[in-house]
Amino acid sequence: MKILLLGAAGYIGRIAAQSLSSRPEVGELFLVDYNIRDAKKFAKKLSPKCRWGMADAGKAPELERLLEGVHAVASAVGPCAEYEKGIMLTCAGRGIHTASIGDATPSAADRKEIHDAFRRRGVAAVSGCGLMPGWTELLSAHILAGGGNDRAGRQGPDPRRYLFCSLDRFGGYAFFRRAAGNAQKEMPSPPGSPAGCYFGMEEGFIGLAPGRSSGSYRTLGKTLGSLGKVGGELSAAFMFWMRGSMKAAEGTPVAVAGVWSEGGNGSASASVEDPKGILAGVLLAEVALKLASGAVAGKGLLPLPDVIGRADAERIANASGGKIITQ
Repeated sequence: MKILLLGAAGYIGRIAAQSLSSRPEVGELFLVDYNIRDAKKFAKKLSPKCRWGMADAGKAPELERLLEGVHAVASAVGPCAEYEKGIMLTCAGRGIHTASIGDATPSAADRKEIHDAFRRRGVAAVSGCGLMPGWTELLSAHILAGGGNDRAGRQGPDPRRYLFCSLDRFGGYAFFRRAAGNAQKEMPSPPGSPAGCYFGMEEGFIGLAPGRSSGSYRTLGKTLGSLGKVGGELSAAFMFWMRGSMKAAEGTPVAVAGVWSEGGNGSASASVEDPKGILAGVLLAEVALKLASGAVAGKGLLPLPDVIGRADAERIANASGGKIITQ
């Protein structure tokens, strides 16, 4: 099979490329990034099955010229609010299965438009193949007791989500820009979460290890992040520039994605530890492989838990050095 990976020179893109290139069923892996120099260098070092190319994925004509003969597209391009919908609609127009990392949940109107576009062409797409959303959806659907809607139709409370991460290893500039304005919303630690400092975001909580990373995040967010869009951009730029020095203490996991729900018997929680910081990229690769192989029967924009079942989630976590924990 031939898979096209967008954003291949980024942090998550590189992890997805390493996972895909190691699979024997992938005959050709096309690594595409706006930074052609890094994409070429990475592709030549990674595997003989890799090709490379340059494209501004936000421009449909540039993306369309790369889609000939492709069985599936995996997109690690962000921020998704700017690029995901356009990339998905372009791929849908050519009838190509698509998986996207997704750093936020698309609006209901965008989900419907994307779903209809893929369904008309008889192919499938999955958004949110990362940590949050992504692993938090898998934990909610398959692991968390009493969370969300189960297949028997019983309605449970909507689970709440958090992402605990080490800023030196997780996320790019788009992540910092999105998170910069939340440093003033410090919250109590979620049930079952690692020890750290937690801040409220629209889609859940972000947690940082105590020490320099959380202190810098709090200080920059409260000073620069409170000054509107310009302050947010400055805060994100400073954090991105400082990320190499924002390492968590030895023994702290690179990332943990978690969910919890409150009920009559207290709270139930589930999380997946990601000590190597690779679960987001590996999940994106696994979804793209399933789509490319024809193993997914549905058409349109599909929920991630319908594509990656509980056994799959446990296998991916274990094979990647991760650990699923319930309380």
